[in-house]
Amino acid sequence: MPNLRKRLLGVLVVTAAALLSLDVTAASAAPADLTAANFRLQKGSYSAAIAGLDGVLPKAKLSDVVESANRTGKPCGAHVPAVAASFCWQSISGADDANTTDWYPQGITTSADADPSGTYQGKTVIAATWYWHAGGTDRGDRIAFVDYSHPDKPVYRFVLLVAPTTTGGKPDFKQMTNSSGESVHAGGVFWYGHYLYVVDTSLGLRVFDLDHIWQVDSTQDTVGLQSNGRYEAFGYKYVLPQAFTYTSSMAGGYPAFRFSSTALDRTTTPTSMVLSEYNTATTDTHRMVRYPLNDADFTLATTQDGLAHGTEAYETGILKAQGMASVRGRFYASTSYSTSSAHYGSLSSYTGSQSVVRYENVLQPYPEDLSYWPDKDQLWSLSEDPGSRVVYAMQESLLAWPTVQNGGSGTDVKALQYLLNGQRNAGLDVDGAFGPATLAAVKSFQSARGLGADGVAGPRTWKALVPSLTQGATGDSVRALQTELTAHGRSTPVTGTFDASTTTNLRAFQTASGHQADGVTDMDTWRDLIN
Repeated sequence: MPNLRKRLLGVLVVTAAALLSLDVTAASAAPADLTAANFRLQKGSYSAAIAGLDGVLPKAKLSDVVESANRTGKPCGAHVPAVAASFCWQSISGADDANTTDWYPQGITTSADADPSGTYQGKTVIAATWYWHAGGTDRGDRIAFVDYSHPDKPVYRFVLLVAPTTTGGKPDFKQMTNSSGESVHAGGVFWYGHYLYVVDTSLGLRVFDLDHIWQVDSTQDTVGLQSNGRYEAFGYKYVLPQAFTYTSSMAGGYPAFRFSSTALDRTTTPTSMVLSEYNTATTDTHRMVRYPLNDADFTLATTQDGLAHGTEAYETGILKAQGMASVRGRFYASTSYSTSSAHYGSLSSYTGSQSVVRYENVLQPYPEDLSYWPDKDQLWSLSEDPGSRVVYAMQESLLAWPTVQNGGSGTDVKALQYLLNGQRNAGLDVDGAFGPATLAAVKSFQSARGLGADGVAGPRTWKALVPSLTQGATGDSVRALQTELTAHGRSTPVTGTFDASTTTNLRAFQTASGHQADGVTDMDTWRDLIN
C-alpha cells in the first residue's frame, strides 16, 4: 500500500501535440494531504428481494450473456498516446451504439479487475456502463459486456441494471434511478469477483451481483412485472440486480464527496480501489481517496466500527476529472477538454512525491473512466461523444516519461549522458547539455535497440536505457541514479558506487513516491526519478 501521508508539490500544466512533450506553461498551488480516515463508507444490507426473484426467474451466468452476444464492434483508430488497442461500437440502423444520443457510455472495467487471471468464467471481457440520456420514460442504466477474446472482432450484449423490489407482495424490479428519479450517471465502475461496483454521484456506490443475472421476456418496451405475470426489461434479454450499497459517512467537517469515478488497483497490497471527484471550478473540491479491499468476500475492508475508511486522500486540484486510476504508486486522471476546438481530452499524471503534470489534448474527445489491466500493461478508457466513441488502451509503461532532445539541458540530460556512457560506452562528457555528441549517441543507441533513430529520448528510449541496479553496482549508470536522487532533494555523492547511503536515499525516495522501498531501481523508480 502506498504511503498514506503524501505531499504533492504542485500542478504543472503541459501543452503538447502528443503526450511525449513536456513544455511547462503554468503551475498552480500544491495539492494538500487530507485525513483519509475521515472519508468513510457504510455498507447497506443485502437486498432481500433478490431471493424472491431467484424463485421466479431463470438465472444465467455471465458466460451465457457473453456467448449470446448480439452486437459487433470493429477495430478503429484512437487519438491517444502509446495506443495498444482500440475498437468502436456497432453502427447499424436500429442499433447504432456509436452514434446514439439516447445512451451515453461512462464507466469501464475488465475481467482483469474481476480476477487476477484476467478472465471470468473462462471469458476475457471488457464491461462499460451506459446511462439513459433521452427524454420520455427513463430507462436507467445498462452495461455492455464485450467478449474481447478476439480483439479484431469484439462482440457484445447489453444487460439492464435493475433495482429489486416487490409489488403487491410479488417479486419485482425496476430500472435504476437516483434520488431525483433520473438515471444514475454511472461515471465509474470496477469489477471485483462477482460484484460490479458503480458510482452514484450523490449516494456512493451501488453494487451489483453477477451471481444473480436473470433472463426475462424481451417482447415489450416496459420494465418489471406485468399484469400477465411476465417480466420485461425494455427489450433486454438479461437483467442484473443491485445487491447492496455503500453510502458516504464523512467526518472531520469535510464537505460531502462527489462520487464521479472509481477504479480497482491490483498493484497494491492489499487490493484497493480509488474514488475521485469531477468538479469544474477551482473553488470546488477535487479529491481522490483510496480504500483497501477484502479479497475474501470482494467487499471493502472495514475497521472495528464497521465502516470502510480511506487510507490515502488528498486534494489534487485537477479540474474536470472524468476518470482516475492508480498503477504501482502512479496516478492517472482523464479530464475533459479545456483548450481544444476538437474537444480532445487531457491526461494528468502524478505520484506521491511529484507534481501533477497535465498533457493537453492527447485523448479522444470527451474521455471518461480509466481501468488498468496489469498483465497486458494497458490503461483502458473510453470516450462518450456520439460520432467519436472509441474504447481504447494505452501502454502504461510508455506513459509519463519526459522527452529530452537536442538543445535541451539540465539534470535529465546529465542522467541521459551517464546512462549512454554506462549502457553504450558512448564516451560523452557529462555536462548536462544536449548537443551533437549526445544526439549521435542517442541515435546510435536507438539503432542498436531497433528503435526509430530520431535522436529524441522519449518513452521507448528511456525504457530501453534504464537498468535495474542494486547495492554493489558501479559505473556511470549508478552516477545517473545518484544525480537524479540529489536533484530530488536526496543529496547523494556522485561516486559511481551504489553504496549504503545510496540505498538509504533510494528507499526514502521510493517510499515518498508510493513504491515498495526495496532499494532496487526498477522501471517505475527510474521514471519517477527522471521526471
